[in-house]
Amino acid sequence: MSNHFLAGTPQELQHALDDVNRKMQEEETKAKAASLGLPYMDLHNFPVDLAVLGIFSEDEAKQMGAVPFYKDLNDLRIGITEPEHPLLLAKLEDLRQHNKISLYLISQRSLAQTMRFYRKVARPTAAREETVRVEKEQDYAAALKGLVPESEQKKLNASQLVETMFGAGMFYKSSDIHLEPEDHFVKLRFRVDGVLQDVLHLSKDLQRAVVTRIKVLSKLKLNVENVPQDGRITFYYLDRPIDVRVSTLPSAYGEEVVMRLLGTGAVNLHLKDLGFRPEQQGLVRHILSKPNGCVITTGPTGSGKTTSLYAFLNELNEPGVKIITLEDPVEYKLEGIVQTPIDHTADFDFAKGLRAILRQDPDVVMVGEIRDQETAEVALQAALTGHMVLSTLHTNDAAGAIPRLINMGVKPFIIGPALSAVVAQRLVRRICQDCKTTVRLAPNVAEKITYILKQVPPGSGIKLPKTFQFYHSPGCAKCNNLGYKGRVGIYEILEVTDAVQQLIMKEASMAEFKQQAVNQGMLAMLQDGLLKALDGLTDVEEVFRVVGEG
Repeated sequence: MSNHFLAGTPQELQHALDDVNRKMQEEETKAKAASLGLPYMDLHNFPVDLAVLGIFSEDEAKQMGAVPFYKDLNDLRIGITEPEHPLLLAKLEDLRQHNKISLYLISQRSLAQTMRFYRKVARPTAAREETVRVEKEQDYAAALKGLVPESEQKKLNASQLVETMFGAGMFYKSSDIHLEPEDHFVKLRFRVDGVLQDVLHLSKDLQRAVVTRIKVLSKLKLNVENVPQDGRITFYYLDRPIDVRVSTLPSAYGEEVVMRLLGTGAVNLHLKDLGFRPEQQGLVRHILSKPNGCVITTGPTGSGKTTSLYAFLNELNEPGVKIITLEDPVEYKLEGIVQTPIDHTADFDFAKGLRAILRQDPDVVMVGEIRDQETAEVALQAALTGHMVLSTLHTNDAAGAIPRLINMGVKPFIIGPALSAVVAQRLVRRICQDCKTTVRLAPNVAEKITYILKQVPPGSGIKLPKTFQFYHSPGCAKCNNLGYKGRVGIYEILEVTDAVQQLIMKEASMAEFKQQAVNQGMLAMLQDGLLKALDGLTDVEEVFRVVGEG
């Protein structure tokens, strides 16, 4: 008689054993809860709201064996392992002054898994000298100019240089800070409004000290220089904590460092501020007013997809509507919404998180990104079963999202009825309104633009002016002589109508989807961008730089 059914890898057997142990511990906890007259809760893969978790510090949670895990209006729910812990009882007395408290008995495993999320919410507990603090505003344009001569640079130590770098990054509203070593100097560059700007050249003598300082702050290995590393820093700008994602990469002249400043951009979280035309705003509101369906935003990295999703969430965020998000990472906190970070170290990815979220009875779900077939199928099935689902996908245009989902392996009969709309977008820089002037375009450029705008579909509701006037900003002190200040979105919105559903069912080509979109009155991104150039929000060069020339 064969015993092959007992076979399995050591990892599989260990996984099965862990699962059995977990279930036994949960059953014991459930029985204990019943004996104590307390409700029981299993927090395994529970979508944790970081804002609620932060009510207890990590040290307090460890000491008390308790974690806050959910808050609905003023009903604060806390998982506990030791109901009579003195510190817990004192803490509850304080909390009850402003909240209704609901206690749930949880297992030690539930506690340990939830405690892992503290790495996402807790601030570094390093000593003051291990933390960068920018405590007063200054003219960073002048401060950076003072760093240019090598003699001046040598007067500052690495800590002061890093502080100036972070302060200047905030001053210029940059999203990323780049340190790029060359043969004879280190180039400092800021990404402002999506474009890298050269700021200054640091002396080569300072390279090692500055990189070491950044690695100390981000807890990276100092003795490792030949492999990439990733870390995180929190610095304080006027007492406001700013999270920084740090990435190092070996290069021919030393380690290159890129630092992403999280949650610092000027983020407008309302539809009217994003750049949607009135006709597009009306269509988006119509789509979001549906009781269920999936809305996908598409575009390359840095095209504002997440910001659009947040604006959609704000539109949907009303009393009586439960919204849960899955994000990697959570960059902006929204009031009244449960925001859950993905944790790959705990095997908590988008697909697993989405399944856990759906057990929490949400009305609206946001999934940060659809990366694989499993996530796509769970998201679309959720849309079919009464949920409004928002997510992002990497495609070049709106029409390309549907073939992309089919190529992932999602069945057309699921996509058709589940998908409500696809919003494709890019970000273009706004021209400075303080130095804006009219500009005359070259005849061939004017002819090309006229042709593109004449193709605006009649069903779009757009009325073109009789004459076209475009603008340009040469640069002034108000825009740091860049000519641009801030960014605005350009969009195309493909609504999934009955006609589009029929094309999905027959797995039509991208050209057929595009033609149907035009027939429905969809404004193409390039056309939307050129209309914004006509409105004086941006210039023609910027639109062609971002979208191409059609």
